[in-house]
Amino acid sequence: MKKETWKKIFGITLTGCLVLSGCGKSDNTAAGAADDQPVDTPVAASVSTSAEEAETAPEQTQEKDDYSPESFDPSTVYVEEEHEMITQIDGCDTFTQIVDKLQDGRGYTNAALGDVDVLLVADQMYEWEEGSVASIDAEIFEYKGGAPCYLGYVGCGGTAYPLQIKDGFLYAGGNHYMRKYTVKDDALIIAEEVYVSYDADGKDTYYYRTDGTAFADHSADEAAKKFDQLFAELDGAEVLYFYKVGGSASGELPAYEYPGPEAFYYEMYKYLTDTYAQDYPEAQVCIPCPVIFAEDDSDPDDMRVYGDFWIFNYDLKGDILENTSGGSYPGVIHFKKDNTAGGYEVTSMEVCEDGSNFEESAKKIFGDRYDDFIKMQSNDKLREETRAQIIANYVAANNLQITGYQDYGWDPVPLPEENIDSFYSILD
Repeated sequence: MKKETWKKIFGITLTGCLVLSGCGKSDNTAAGAADDQPVDTPVAASVSTSAEEAETAPEQTQEKDDYSPESFDPSTVYVEEEHEMITQIDGCDTFTQIVDKLQDGRGYTNAALGDVDVLLVADQMYEWEEGSVASIDAEIFEYKGGAPCYLGYVGCGGTAYPLQIKDGFLYAGGNHYMRKYTVKDDALIIAEEVYVSYDADGKDTYYYRTDGTAFADHSADEAAKKFDQLFAELDGAEVLYFYKVGGSASGELPAYEYPGPEAFYYEMYKYLTDTYAQDYPEAQVCIPCPVIFAEDDSDPDDMRVYGDFWIFNYDLKGDILENTSGGSYPGVIHFKKDNTAGGYEVTSMEVCEDGSNFEESAKKIFGDRYDDFIKMQSNDKLREETRAQIIANYVAANNLQITGYQDYGWDPVPLPEENIDSFYSILD
């Protein structure tokens, strides 16, 4: 099973109800949501965290062998940033009117959280199974007092973990964490939360809290049991399916091809694109980002490349590549040398498992290189530098007028100068 990660916001926003009126009538009877433009007055006091930080920060922050929840500071793990509400509800007094204003590409659905019917408006959607669209994020609204009331925002840790619902609870999580939400007293609350962190030696430490308790109120042993229990609750949970408005982004970009001189890497990039791009909704271009930390070419019949192999899909908006989806596939790619053709062939790939099986599978796959893998995987700077250079080289090779790339909710990242001649030779 693949380990996937995308840009996701980790947190909730709570505000009061907005009493609105006058959006006009519609024949659309679906309960729904709105325009993709930010409100004139951003929602205050909102807190969220990027998925990349939510996944990797715990590995960097817990470096002690002892369990010391009393000194645990969530701000060292969950980086605070504002999530500006992007569903425009000004002038709307029904869910249906909000749906009428949604821009193409967004999605909506209804669900019951606790005993409250809510509307979820999604921005990061993908095909979960044929004909069904799931999402890893949603803004949540309650209809109250004659107006849509904005309750908050939730985000998952990647497309392997779509938003799911069970027994009146909404589940949003990733490989290293899970949050269980409900609505209580007109507020979106975290009923339960678990996550695991790893120190520099790969030792795991588990954390758990409930609504009304703190991490310090629960022992590491209890937290470890709750971690498994919360993930086990996903068995039988229902994936939330969204109705998608309009079509996807238009336009064309040339398909990615490895521009360097090495046939070995050409086959690796092609394999990643051919194998994993189909896991996501169609985009204008898929650009792999292999972050390699070791290679073993001692056996020409089983050459190995160790790393965290990323897939990123983009649509072009102006001169910026906007990331629409993607995922991480940490593991080992196996090659053999093709002496007849003078090239190489990918024979297989071992990928780490998800959730509570991640650590065990990673240790099995990487063996003595496990510590090096953990160190590399937590290095966000290395990944983003590699990603930016690969994109810059793609732009140069195809003579495109593209100046940067952008993840959802983040500022555009300018591209470096192209470096096709020497960059790929240092990937190992």
